[in-house]
Amino acid sequence: MSSVLKRIKLVADREGMSVSAFEATIGASKGVFTRALANGTDIQSKWLVSIVEKYPLYSSEWLLKGEGDMLKALPVTKEDEETYLSPELEGITNAVISSLKQVVASQNITIKSQEKTIMSLERLLSSFEREVALLKNK
Repeated sequence: MSSVLKRIKLVADREGMSVSAFEATIGASKGVFTRALANGTDIQSKWLVSIVEKYPLYSSEWLLKGEGDMLKALPVTKEDEETYLSPELEGITNAVISSLKQVVASQNITIKSQEKTIMSLERLLSSFEREVALLKNK
């Protein structure tokens, strides 16, 4: 496995998501990193650019070359401060996001179940309407 891919995996882990979920956040097709990790192959440079753009707190030098710190230095301008999360806040944020993802997954299961119930009730209603129509025609 390439060291760049190992570092991408570290970023995904630090962001509290699977490699597949990480792929989705940068617009990569499912399996782009997973296959590269499994096969020890390289990835296209456009995905590295996407990571650097989407995750600006990570050092591009660290991502590409493995040199320096994983995270960029603390912000020095007011604009930087507005976009920076301390590691403590970032950990809390990742935990909240993870919890919200679980809630969304649970709600999606509920929605699918309710869709099935609705379809079943619609079929039943349609059947009753046909029976009523037949009774009226007699």
